Amino acid sequence: MYEIGEDLDLAWRLQACVAAEPGSLLDVGVGPMGTGLLWLFPGCPLRVALDSLALLPVATGNPYADGLVRRIRAECRYVIGKSETLSFPDGTFDVVVCNNVLDHVEDVSRSMRELCRVVRRGGVLGLSVDTNSYLGYWLRRIDRRRRPHLNAYRLHPTDLIIGQIERALRGHGFRIVSSNEASRLGRLAGRRRMQSWVAVREG
Repeated sequence: MYEIGEDLDLAWRLQACVAAEPGSLLDVGVGPMGTGLLWLFPGCPLRVALDSLALLPVATGNPYADGLVRRIRAECRYVIGKSETLSFPDGTFDVVVCNNVLDHVEDVSRSMRELCRVVRRGGVLGLSVDTNSYLGYWLRRIDRRRRPHLNAYRLHPTDLIIGQIERALRGHGFRIVSSNEASRLGRLAGRRRMQSWVAVREG
């Protein structure tokens, strides 16, 4: 059940910032178990899950966990696709979630444009991703060139730097309402860490 609990920080922030049960939710990058954060708003009448991988059989070895996954799957619609090319009209969803995905994609800028595009005006976008401090970013880039064969780099083709997501959100007309910002020292030379943002579309 790693997927359900891998980043509860974003889940807590979304629950605090989304005042009422949304009418529609898109979770981009739900993973092969197909749970993601789809469980967060159980009363939402339209919950859509997107991933580039097909769903795996439900066989966690835990009957309770299996039942929970099957219930989530039965209540949601699943689409195979990529974050860079979402097949939904502009402003389709009240809430869009992308949890621990953006460092796995090839084109972060295009993914951000697409995620922002499908949020309705006044809707909410929730993101989380591992980011690097300024120093950590360049050290990682150097090490990536030296050891490109490492799984850590093959599975995470993109390195994000502190401030990159914030700039993209504001550039697409979003106002950040909640985040776990790094300290000034952390931004300069801190360790790689998971950051979360909840933003409202104003533009």
